[in-house]
Amino acid sequence: MSLMREEDKLDVLLTQEAGELPPPPVVDEAITPWKRAIYRIVWGIGLTTCTLNVWIVKDLMVAVGTVLLWLGFRALRRENRCFTACWVISLIEAAFQFAGLILNATIWVSEQPLSWLSYSGLMLPLIQYICLWQGIIEVRRRAGQPAEARAAGALIWFYLVLAALALLNVQGLIIVGALLVVYILILRSLSKFAHLPDEAGYQVQPAPVRVSDRSIWITWFAALLVCISAATLLFGRYPMEWTPRPEGEQAGLEEIRSHLVELGMPEQVADDLSAEDLSSLEGALRVEAEVTEAPFNNGKMMYTSTGVYYSEYVVKELKVTNLAVELPGRQWKIIHHFQWQVQPKYRTTECIALKSAAHTGVEGVHMEGTVTGRLLYDKDGTTYLGDYYRLEEEVFATNSIFWSPTEKHLFMALFSIPLGGENCRGYLTYPMSAGENSKILQSWMNYTHQVGFWNYPLMTAEEYEKLGIWRSGSFQTAQASINWISEETEEDPA
Repeated sequence: MSLMREEDKLDVLLTQEAGELPPPPVVDEAITPWKRAIYRIVWGIGLTTCTLNVWIVKDLMVAVGTVLLWLGFRALRRENRCFTACWVISLIEAAFQFAGLILNATIWVSEQPLSWLSYSGLMLPLIQYICLWQGIIEVRRRAGQPAEARAAGALIWFYLVLAALALLNVQGLIIVGALLVVYILILRSLSKFAHLPDEAGYQVQPAPVRVSDRSIWITWFAALLVCISAATLLFGRYPMEWTPRPEGEQAGLEEIRSHLVELGMPEQVADDLSAEDLSSLEGALRVEAEVTEAPFNNGKMMYTSTGVYYSEYVVKELKVTNLAVELPGRQWKIIHHFQWQVQPKYRTTECIALKSAAHTGVEGVHMEGTVTGRLLYDKDGTTYLGDYYRLEEEVFATNSIFWSPTEKHLFMALFSIPLGGENCRGYLTYPMSAGENSKILQSWMNYTHQVGFWNYPLMTAEEYEKLGIWRSGSFQTAQASINWISEETEEDPA
């Protein structure tokens, strides 16, 4: 009997000591998925809502945040209906973000902005935050805690204010700074919900999964890499149409062509003119020409004896011939002709911004028509012709940190160089008239070309030109112009 009493005392002692020990590993592991899911959700919300618009940081934040949200809600999708709705919305958001990241590698974003995608993307997070708010409240109710989630509710109001400010285009460093501070405080408070079920001893069972988290990460980024690369190759250029140049296109205009060459027009320019443009130069009185060779490379760094450095360009890829052809009756024809002397390394998008003589501020100078032109290239002994993808007059403003916005009035010619083309060239031309008192005429063009490999999110040469920057990042701009003093030229009586 005494032995049994000692065993009973031992059982009682073990029972008392067991109550003071930490919970068994099985219980601890059952609570851990809730913490991990909440942390992922908080980080996912932070990375996808407020992003840094620097290089590709914004896209990386969105790509990572989207997966974190989906993984977080995947683990909680069986906990209650609200979390199930959050998981479904995260799937839709992942599809939207995936499509958006791929479209960023194409010209479609700049040509046809997908505003409907942006507006749809504004509603999904709002619905998701409401469901998150209710989902946390339900978990706390089951855990025997107060049925409230003020941080999640604050997140909803913050998002509504942020969306309103974005739609109203409200800007300002003070406003942005204040919003960022409030946002960080909300997310910090939201992350505290990860510990509340533990305090109440409530266990959240994670939903079973068939694909591991690691496989999800690898699949997501591998798919993005493949699809973005394919989108750039297939849709990173303007769609161009080319046709062989008709035989004898300038037949019957040989006399006009010879006369222009005698006046000083380069033969390459004369050969590239269409029959219509060539015939419009009949009776030319003189030809003024200025040739510019522009580099699209970094050149070689050279130093003077005083230590001053400069760039020396051995290769100048682009040749621009600017001509002013004077016609009877104070009429002029301006021609800007470009020719690639070296095969361009990158053949994505090209942009020519032309400022006509009528928009240089000189009195008495007027355009007598619109800007026209065409493109040419050679391949296997055949010359091909093509129209510009877009050629139209535009008025836009450029911003700078050094001066106020400047309004520009330019003709924008957009195109893409054929992948297999050689001796790629083209021209723009327009007619103008000069008054009796007009002595100074000027016409210039900017040619913008991609010179660097990295260009994501895809920026077109037109978008770069409108930034007002000449040499930065993956693009460079070369300027060529013709400037002269107009003198009276009498017609030859003969």
